[in-house]
Amino acid sequence: FLKRERGLDIDASRVVVTPGVKPVLFCAILSCVDQGDEVIVPSPGFPAYESLIRYAGGIPVALPLREERDFVVDPDELESLVTERTSMIIVNSPHNPTGSVLPRETLERLAAVAEKNDLWVVSDEVYSSMVYEGDFVSALSIPALAERAIIVDGFSKTFAMTGWRLGYGVMPESLVASFSMLLTNSVSCTAAFTQEAG
Repeated sequence: FLKRERGLDIDASRVVVTPGVKPVLFCAILSCVDQGDEVIVPSPGFPAYESLIRYAGGIPVALPLREERDFVVDPDELESLVTERTSMIIVNSPHNPTGSVLPRETLERLAAVAEKNDLWVVSDEVYSSMVYEGDFVSALSIPALAERAIIVDGFSKTFAMTGWRLGYGVMPESLVASFSMLLTNSVSCTAAFTQEAG
């Protein structure tokens, strides 16, 4: 699916299947955010981002998405929010609720900020099939993000399978064991018939 839809050549060992998309967010934040860490989140944005960050003991830092920029992240403003306590940046493209789509140049600038400051990047791409103008660019198509990006995606939006609870995360192999342990001890597994349907 990732190869066909996004041109990504991802080894299956980097994919963790989950019952819905929220468990990927949950595992990413619990695996990478320590007490007191700051996490930059889009504002407006999916309310679960801030809720999960607070649950993990982190501090959400709002990155305003401004109408005059067509609600696209301003890389300079993003960089100005990074402190020594920042551990993660969360982006959502296509964005809910504004519909903005991050262009490649913006993702490249974001990658440079993440690399310079040794930050994780969570890229929520659950709406990737709903782009009606221009092209969708996955964070994993940016080489500098290959070992620091966690892709959050699922089948709920693309295939109208919301109630089926089928999501997945793509991450560096170094995080797979942590995700797997958290999932095994919280939800056990993703239903086999749901995976087969997907």
